[in-house]
Amino acid sequence: MEAIAERVVGLVIEAIDINALVSKVDMDALLTKVDIDAIVSRVDVDGLIDRVDVEKIIDRVDVEKIIDRVDVEKIIQRVDIDALVEQTELGTIIAHSTSGVASEVLDVVRAQGVGLDDFVARWMDRILRRKSDDWPPGPVLLVSTVAEGDSLAVAAGAQQ
Repeated sequence: MEAIAERVVGLVIEAIDINALVSKVDMDALLTKVDIDAIVSRVDVDGLIDRVDVEKIIDRVDVEKIIDRVDVEKIIQRVDIDALVEQTELGTIIAHSTSGVASEVLDVVRAQGVGLDDFVARWMDRILRRKSDDWPPGPVLLVSTVAEGDSLAVAAGAQQ
């Protein structure tokens, strides 16, 4: 009996013009009765994502076109430079480098001053006809300390 019912249903389906039937259906009325949320909740999103070929999508993306659309000036205006400097060691690096440069400049100026002082002293010695043998060997306290240190070193070497 079941076989006969299946055969009858098959004959009816063959006899019906599906295109004519679908053309008479009001799709808008049909869609208002469909619960889209229920359909979407049954979708396996993780399964869909697993099936996506990300490399193929990346190959299709025109990166140059995206870059052309980016407004770099607008991005730069949004950057908080002060906050960036606070979060990095950049301020310290700048302070160290500027103090290092200033220190080097000061050393150069001092060296030039010493050179100029020696130059002036040699000319003054020539003008005043002084000999370099007449110069003191250095500041009294410094020279006496070096002399004592030398005598101590000599004494220590003699004991060994």
